[in-house]
Amino acid sequence: MQTVNIKTIKKWSFCKYWYDPTNSAIKPRTPKINLWEYDDKAKCMCLKKNFEMHSSAFCGDYELKLNIM
Repeated sequence: MQTVNIKTIKKWSFCKYWYDPTNSAIKPRTPKINLWEYDDKAKCMCLKKNFEMHSSAFCGDYELKLNIM
């Protein structure tokens, strides 16, 4: 598991177009300061590109799927 700040990094695992309905590849580490962990070996379908993507890849169409302040 890798730890990232979801406000500054645009990884597939946190993009709303990365199809992971149960959010099994991510979990909060310290959500108060936007630190989350993600499984860097996970793969899911991108709903925009219709192609299976790695969770650690960067997304050009990134929109955060988490509702944070």
